[in-house]
Amino acid sequence: MGIHNRDYFRDDDAPRGSMQPSQGFRQDGWAVKWIIGVCVATYFLQSATSEPAIHGQLRGGITELFSLDLNGLRSFQLWRIFTYGICHAHIQHLLFNMIGVWVFGRMLETVYGSKETVAFFGLAVGLSGLAQIAVSTASSVPISVIGASGGVLGFVTLAAMNFPRVPMHLMFIPVPIELKWIAVGYVGLDLYQVAGGSGGNVANFAHLGGAVVGVLYFLSGIRLLPAGSRQFGQQSQFSLTSVLSKFKPKRKPDPRRAPEVKLYEPPTEQLERDVDRLLDKINREGKDSLTQDEHEILMKASESYRNRV
Repeated sequence: MGIHNRDYFRDDDAPRGSMQPSQGFRQDGWAVKWIIGVCVATYFLQSATSEPAIHGQLRGGITELFSLDLNGLRSFQLWRIFTYGICHAHIQHLLFNMIGVWVFGRMLETVYGSKETVAFFGLAVGLSGLAQIAVSTASSVPISVIGASGGVLGFVTLAAMNFPRVPMHLMFIPVPIELKWIAVGYVGLDLYQVAGGSGGNVANFAHLGGAVVGVLYFLSGIRLLPAGSRQFGQQSQFSLTSVLSKFKPKRKPDPRRAPEVKLYEPPTEQLERDVDRLLDKINREGKDSLTQDEHEILMKASESYRNRV
């Protein structure tokens, strides 16, 4: 029996890019738990070393040492580019960002793996913070930035690019909303606040920077870690090898040669794992979501199963 004859590979009436209501993003990875654990532990350190709070916001101590500002960068205190993202101004700030990490980070961890998810979070945090500092410096408004919001917005947009039609339930909204519209709403709100100058203490440009990082990461197909690019036994669709293979001339069959007899070869364990992963993806998002490389993997597996008969 070939892959196309299996029930779970056939087209159904479910919308592409959507999940069944009973499905969830189940994974046993450590990335999301690790990010939340580090942020919570840092907040306790902030509270223990903080000076008396002003308007309910922590200041001094670890908060001062880890925050991102232009003076720190000028002094080559480069750790601030990342450590500002694990600090938070108050408990509501921490809770809101950690909910975002939990909801959207779990989605990404099922796709990219734990190490790549942490690496992407660090990239989004770093570049979004630098974007905020660059804009504030250009406008001659020195600021100090803390918070994981840039990384969270990177998670939101990257999750929306991978699962655009997944329905999400927001507080106080009785009907589910597709994830792509939630991402558009987040970005639109920041753009509105930037245009109207009503952002207050919100680092809108850090949010927008994180959102841009998520979109570019998805569109480029890059992987930050070698293990990430081999997470599921395939290369990035924009890799040099895949591009050159498109221009490789095809060999014409020699009519003088006897036809080859193909013996059945049982599929390798890696191929079995790839098939299981791709079938799960089809069940979640539909067959149209597969890339060309993923189609080739299924064709190879299908031929292997047919040879078994």
